[in-house]
Amino acid sequence: MTPVVQVRVGRREVPVKRPDKTMFGEGGATKLDLARYFARVAPLMVPQVRGRPVALERLPDGIDGERFYVKHPHAPDWVRQVGTSGGRMILCQDAAALVWCADQAALTQHVWLSREPNLGRPDRMILDLDPPGRDPAEAFDACRTAAYEAREVLEVLGLAAYVMTTGSRGLHVHSPLRPELEDQEVRDLAKAVAERIAAGRPDDLTTEFRKDARRGRLFVDYLRNGREQLAVAPYAVRARPGAPVATPVTWAELDRLETAADFTIADERSECPFQGMGRHARSPKKAVRALG
Repeated sequence: MTPVVQVRVGRREVPVKRPDKTMFGEGGATKLDLARYFARVAPLMVPQVRGRPVALERLPDGIDGERFYVKHPHAPDWVRQVGTSGGRMILCQDAAALVWCADQAALTQHVWLSREPNLGRPDRMILDLDPPGRDPAEAFDACRTAAYEAREVLEVLGLAAYVMTTGSRGLHVHSPLRPELEDQEVRDLAKAVAERIAAGRPDDLTTEFRKDARRGRLFVDYLRNGREQLAVAPYAVRARPGAPVATPVTWAELDRLETAADFTIADERSECPFQGMGRHARSPKKAVRALG
C-alpha cells in the first residue's frame, strides 16, 4: 500500500495518507479517489460552504467500520477556523481544505446554515424530506411530489426554492434568506412552513419527529434549522455503497431522476444549480408576516 500521495490543489500540495485504502466497501472507491473528487468538485462546492462552520463525519475504516462526528478537529494552520459558542470549528474555504478532509477519512461535511460575518443569522432555510421505509424508487417519488408542494408553499410566502438530492433517500429543499433573523426565529419559520406543507396532505405528510407517530407518512423535517444545527453540505459524499453525492439539481432535472443516490463521485458536473442563489434571497421577516 502506498504510504502517502501528495495531491496538488492550487499552490498547495496536500498529503493523503494510505491513499489506496478502500472507503466504500470491497472494490469501491479509495481515499485517493475521494481526495481527487473533492479537488475536482471544489469550484462548485466551495462557494456553497465558504464561511460556514463545518463538522466532519469521519470513517477511518470506511463505510464498514466505525463512524463518528468531529466538530473541533485538529487541523493544520492553513485550514481556517472560526470561534463558535461551542468552540473553534473549521471552515472549508478552498479546495485544499476539502482534500484535507478526504485525508481525514471525512466523507461528509455538515455545515451551519449561517456564514461569516453573520453567524447565528441564517442565510438559508432547509426542509428535509424524509420518506417512509419503502423501496428507493417509490420513496423518491414521494419526496419529489412533496418537494413540489414545498416549493409552492414557499413561493406563496414570497420565498425562493431550490432542491438537492441528499445522496441517501430523500431531498432537501433550500430557501435562500436575507440574514435578518436569529437561528431560533428561522427554526420557528421553518416549522410553520413545514406544518403548512403537511396540512395539504395530512394522510401522507407529517411533521411528527417520532417515527412511531408518523404512521407511514413522509416526514417534513424542519429540525435542520436552529441554533448551531447542521445540514449535509452540497456535493458532500455519503457513507453508502457506490459513494453517492448530495447534489443540487434543477427542478427540470428532478423529474428525470430515479433515486436520491443517482449521482456519485464518478459523475462530473460543470455547473451548479445553486450558483447565484444568494441573489434570490428573500426576507424571512416578510414570510413570517405572510404566515399570519
